[in-house]
Amino acid sequence: MARRAGVRWALAWACATGMLPAAAQVPPPSYASFSDRLPCVHRIGRCFDAAIGGVPVEVIADPAEFEQLKAQLRTLNPNVRDVHWIVRHPVAGTQALDVETRANALGLPHVGDEKEEPDVTVYALDGQDLDSEPELVDNPSVRINGQPVVTRQETLTQDFLPPGRYAFAIKYLGRKNWDRKWVLVTVAK
Repeated sequence: MARRAGVRWALAWACATGMLPAAAQVPPPSYASFSDRLPCVHRIGRCFDAAIGGVPVEVIADPAEFEQLKAQLRTLNPNVRDVHWIVRHPVAGTQALDVETRANALGLPHVGDEKEEPDVTVYALDGQDLDSEPELVDNPSVRINGQPVVTRQETLTQDFLPPGRYAFAIKYLGRKNWDRKWVLVTVAK
């Protein structure tokens, strides 16, 4: 019984001093679910870094900011999921579709090096009218008799974004697995 009390005391001391064992530390965003065994399983973008228009994507670290943004985005576009990431400075419309990704130290063992260019879905949040055309594409995440299902998607036919706010769903496709970041981006006027 004395041994258990000692272990509890040591854990309480570690929590109080902020010196938790490495396995107990949650990478940003610390308020979101995390599995130290499978850090990419929640698909919220912890396992890769991204830049949009040359500007690094940052985590929304403050839970209150995240909740406020979550409520606001749901009213603007119900298809937008939990946005845990943001580009803090406006990006030029001619550079906004330049998305760069790379696995980070947390994700490299789990998702691996980049297998192909990221898959980026753009959601206009301020009523912007984007030129697009329907296209049939393979959806490898759904298979029938081993073959990917063909789905219809709208593909942008313009190489710039008009001013306003957007949510980007960036899917990093690694050699071992994948992860996704939802990012709030503002395009400059």
